[in-house]
Order: sequence, then C-alpha cells, then structure tokens
Amino acid sequence: MLVSVTLNPCVDHALFVEKLTIGDTNRVMRVEKDAGGKGINVSRVFAELGGDTAATGFLGGATASYIRHVLQVEGVEDAFVNIQGETRTNFSVEDDSGTPPTTLNSRGPNITEKEWNQLLTDCKDLARGARWAALGGSLPPGVPDEAFQILGELFHAAGLRVILDADGIAQRHGMLAQPDFVKPNAAEASRLLKTKIESDLEAVEAVLNLHANLGGGNKIAVISRGKDGAVMATGGGVWVGRAPKVHSTSTIGSGDSMIAGILWAIDTGKSPADALRWGLASGAATAMTDGSGIARLPMIQDLYDESSIESKLA
Repeated sequence: MLVSVTLNPCVDHALFVEKLTIGDTNRVMRVEKDAGGKGINVSRVFAELGGDTAATGFLGGATASYIRHVLQVEGVEDAFVNIQGETRTNFSVEDDSGTPPTTLNSRGPNITEKEWNQLLTDCKDLARGARWAALGGSLPPGVPDEAFQILGELFHAAGLRVILDADGIAQRHGMLAQPDFVKPNAAEASRLLKTKIESDLEAVEAVLNLHANLGGGNKIAVISRGKDGAVMATGGGVWVGRAPKVHSTSTIGSGDSMIAGILWAIDTGKSPADALRWGLASGAATAMTDGSGIARLPMIQDLYDESSIESKLA
C-alpha cells in the first residue's frame, strides 16, 4: 500500500484562451477543473494502475468537498485531516503558443499546531500495513520548514520506504531524512546539485550524484526531463529513457504521474528499466490530458509500447 501526504492540496482551474494578452481582456474558451497536489496526483495514478493507496494531508472548507469526491470516485482512500481553514484554489492559463501555462498558486490556509500534531498521529496509524510513503508539494503557512524531514523519519521508523518530490526549503529539509526515492525535474535537480543539466551526459552525471547523496545502494534517483524523457539511477546502474512522442496539452501532474508509474511497477516486481518505461508512459499520458487531468490506464498501456530505454550504464 502507498500512503501519500499532500500538505497543501488544491483545486486546480485551468483556463484556456486563444492567445494570452497581459493587461487586456482575454476570452476564455473553456475551463477544466480537477483535484490537485503532488501526493494526490501520485495516489490517483497509482490507483488507476491498480495499486492500493490512501491520501492524507489537510483539507478544509467548501473546496475540500470537491477533492474528497474525486478521491472517492477514483478509489483512493480519503485519510485527510479536517482543518478550520479553506483549501486553496489555483489557476493556470494556457494558450496555443506552445509555451508552459501561466500559473497563479495561492499560499494555502494556515495550519494550527493542533492540526499538524493530528496529522503526525494519523500518519503513524496509516503506516501500519503500508510499504511506501510519498511526500511532496509546497508547505502551507503554519507547517514547519522541516515538515518532510519529520514525516520522512516518522515513516522510516515505521518501516516504510519514503518518496520525496519537493523543491526549495521543503526539499532541502526532506533530503535530510535520506529518502529512498526522489524525482526532481531537471530545473529542481540543477538547483539542488548546483550544476547544469542539459545534455544526456550531464543528466547521467547529475542522477549519479543525486543517487550518491541518498546513500547509494537500493535507493532510487530519477531526474525527469520533459520531452527528453528521464534518467534513473539505482544500485544496478543508470538508465536513460525516452518519452513517447505525444502532443502535450498540459504538463500539470506529469511528474507526479511518472512517480506513480515507476512506483507501481517496482511494487509489482518489475525491473528498474521496465519501471522507467511505465513512468515515462504515465507522465506522457497525463501530458496529453486537458487542464489538470491525470493519466488513464488505457492510454498508459498504449504509450508504454512507445517508451524506450536507450542505454543501461553499469
């Protein structure tokens, strides 16, 4: 079982316009709405692939009811802590220019000390019978900067393997818990490792460095590279993967979907190279969805055959 923790979930609204013009009126052609947050996305795709998962974190206000409905429909156990504040709403604006969406992300509600302590208690209970804990996303006000370190150490003490996907101060503290699986994108990895990541060689060197920072061995380090695919390092070597060539309509949630695909494959006994193919397929399937939607199983299965692993370096 996978337990995901999303401390600052949201409802994502994606607005589509023909051409975004700053400082002028823009006519919205359509709006897509979906539940959002890194851990939530990981759990949803993991469940879509057939995995057993529970999602926790903080939810409150009218916005929370929509997220809870999505989790129920998609077979994810709702283990969120009820809070006094209102779960945030984020907006993204996408046009036909081919550039990444313009996003407007709220800070999120203030979390009280009582609510934070309740989450820690609930996570100890959720850890019973689980194998993995996925931690990711931003930190809402009131949550300590070292939140992912605290949670990572809590889940490690319970015998779980920990996944981390965060940026900035949340990432730096989370890394101190020595997670078992990390997946920054190339920009995040560049900031963490203080190195340029553009070519295949630079990506391979970076993922080896990242794997070493985790302690090596059976730890898993992945750096996602958008249309250029991803690289993965484990104790058995390094794999360079190419994503299937698809028409990307939105990249929101693609990295989270990649984590879910890799994790599901590993959890069901598949090889690292095969796991990376499932991850690439899952990420690409989400990229093909409109707005903030996530990958669906038939599309993931189709794109698996179009993903490739170009090399394995011992």
